[in-house]
Amino acid sequence: MRCQPTDERSSVTVVSKNGKAVAVAIRGSFVKDEGISMQLKVQLIKPGERLPVLGNFRKEGNEVIFEPVVPLTKGLRYEVLLNDTLLSEIEVPLGDSGSPALLSIYPSQDTLPENLLKMYFEFSEPMVEGSSLQHLTLIRNDRDTMRGTFLDLQPELWNSDGTVLTLWLDPGRIKRDLIPNKELGNPLKQGERYALHVNKSWQSKNGVPLTKNHSKTFVTINRDEESPDPVMWKVSVPSSNNKQSLEIQFQQPLDYSLVKECITILNSNGDVVSGKVLIADEEKTLRFVPDDPWTKGTFALRIESRLEDLAGNNLNRPFDRDVNKKNEGTTQEIFKKEFEIQ
Repeated sequence: MRCQPTDERSSVTVVSKNGKAVAVAIRGSFVKDEGISMQLKVQLIKPGERLPVLGNFRKEGNEVIFEPVVPLTKGLRYEVLLNDTLLSEIEVPLGDSGSPALLSIYPSQDTLPENLLKMYFEFSEPMVEGSSLQHLTLIRNDRDTMRGTFLDLQPELWNSDGTVLTLWLDPGRIKRDLIPNKELGNPLKQGERYALHVNKSWQSKNGVPLTKNHSKTFVTINRDEESPDPVMWKVSVPSSNNKQSLEIQFQQPLDYSLVKECITILNSNGDVVSGKVLIADEEKTLRFVPDDPWTKGTFALRIESRLEDLAGNNLNRPFDRDVNKKNEGTTQEIFKKEFEIQ
């Protein structure tokens, strides 16, 4: 479905599918066929700033189609620039104000380390911010309501479009040499069973609540005190001249958000290979589908050292490390793992 822009003189329309704004269509012969992504850009309009929207441009007849990595957010305004000159402003319609949905809770597995550091909540549309903990209840062993498990950070940690919330378990209680841990103990305890309940009273920014309550159950095992090791990862390599996915198996679940940010694919010239990323197998596998067919040559995974596992252990050092050991861990910023495509 095509939604007309707010400015009728504009050459830009929003393309919707299944209630989501999945593309922007830019009509006109003023866009040259070559170097489209250098001529055009799409930005989110926020008070006092403009935020670039990540996505891909392609030519389709007499239109240029922009497909954002994440669908555009209902009710927000965007601008389309041609050679850094404003071409049009668009506003994504609110639609029928349907109920929001809680799409996922990460980590997705049901067995988690005692020293779990973060959880992510992904919604179908922007949610009300500032009171998230009021909608969450953590029950241990079907009887004990847990208090103070999550940090009540203000402002809360939402992504730019208000659809993904990051909640931290109290780091002061996880690090065993700190006073909160000694006085209150770890937020989660090994060998216990937990149920995290999300109340349907949680509302979207449009004032519409969730349609139902949600629950995530899990058990806790021993602490994870070792850093992830890219040397142990298994890379399944596709052949050249096709767009088959590259698969990376981590041998352990990694942080859902960071794994998408910290791993890029480099070609033999050191340039980033563009494509789409899918996190699968309970965050133990990354699948990368290139925008263009693979070519023969030596490629590499570029891995930022800030990549973490579920306990916050990054590639350089454990999260709960011994502060008395000054040389524990490394200071390497980037790790690389090469692979060959035939």
